[in-house]
Amino acid sequence: MSGNFDKTYENNTVGKLTELGLSEKEARVYLALLPYRDIGTSKLIRMTRLHGQFVYDALGRLEILGLAKHVIQNGRKKFSANSPLRLQSLVEEKRIAASTIARELQSRFSGAHEQDFEVFQGENAFIAHEMETIRQAPENSRLDVIHVGKNKYLPIFINAGYAEEYEHLREKKNIPIRYISSEERPFQNLERMKRERWGWEHRMLAGLSTGLVDTDIWHDQVHFNIFGNPLLSFSITGKEIADGYREFFESLWKIAK
Repeated sequence: MSGNFDKTYENNTVGKLTELGLSEKEARVYLALLPYRDIGTSKLIRMTRLHGQFVYDALGRLEILGLAKHVIQNGRKKFSANSPLRLQSLVEEKRIAASTIARELQSRFSGAHEQDFEVFQGENAFIAHEMETIRQAPENSRLDVIHVGKNKYLPIFINAGYAEEYEHLREKKNIPIRYISSEERPFQNLERMKRERWGWEHRMLAGLSTGLVDTDIWHDQVHFNIFGNPLLSFSITGKEIADGYREFFESLWKIAK
């Protein structure tokens, strides 16, 4: 049973590492390195059951990525894994590179992309998109939310460890939130949110439909977040569209209490 559990955990972890850009073989070699210090290639080959050339290639790639290092002992290379926290740096480096090229291409071909539509599926894709949205949002802009779904947005960020960074960015960039919800959302919870979250206002609207969909209105984007299984987020980019939805929000805000 224990062996099966370990194999299941290994396969799941390999899958997650490949999502971060490692090949399956690189992921398996990295996992094999983690429990040891200064291990030789012969043992790695036995542990991973990979062909020797695959192990050598994977080690070379892992060293380039900063996930592994080696020392020379008695004329032979011995390998160790660097901290898994290095994975966060790799993701951040990719995010910065992607953001740079995205801004460059957007600037060059902006006329062809005045309106864009994207779909994000699953919590990881949803969080990544929301974090990128707030990073790119102009300072002193505003986020307006029509909340008719169950209260799942913030718990997702808390469970993933991004809530603090999200709130820090929002406050630093001076992006307040106005929040309209149905009367089914307990008033006490809303009052607590107002006390605990910077720049947060709320109003309740009687008769507002309840369901699984939230509408987030940003400076030049509108997000429709469907908190089903799996989570789906539909993002429409376009200043004119966002302005139109904000006018609708203003109408609701005036009649909400």
